[in-house]
Amino acid sequence: MPKLTGITLGWRFATPDEHIPGESVTPDPVHQNFTHLRDIYFEQNPDFTGRFTVPTLYDKRTNRIVNNESSEIIRMLYHEFDDLLEEPYKSVDLLPKKLEKDIDELNEWVYNDINNGVYKSGFATYVPPPRPSGPRPPLLPATKLTAP
Repeated sequence: MPKLTGITLGWRFATPDEHIPGESVTPDPVHQNFTHLRDIYFEQNPDFTGRFTVPTLYDKRTNRIVNNESSEIIRMLYHEFDDLLEEPYKSVDLLPKKLEKDIDELNEWVYNDINNGVYKSGFATYVPPPRPSGPRPPLLPATKLTAP
């Protein structure tokens, strides 16, 4: 496994001996000896040289990373796992045909202007001085705030 520094370790898992408050703070139930997401990436490919990103969709049956792109995972969650749901929940349609175009446009905007903007800020080599106080432009343009 390549030698890594603290900033490149990726998402950290709680370890079994830690007692961190919160019901969702648990060790990885599939890889109990793994301390970081990077361990899963290296399990897949010992020569991996990319970034260890979240979210990561992992298939426990095949022991493979299926996807690590949030916009694609969201799209998968609309219908791909319906056969795993209990009967009362199978009829819930998270992507109604009549709203699909609007949902796709909003997802594209959120991905490009918010999610990817936050991601890109992690590579910044210059941080501009703070803006003077006063009104700030809204995050959402007014056209995005109108109801259908």
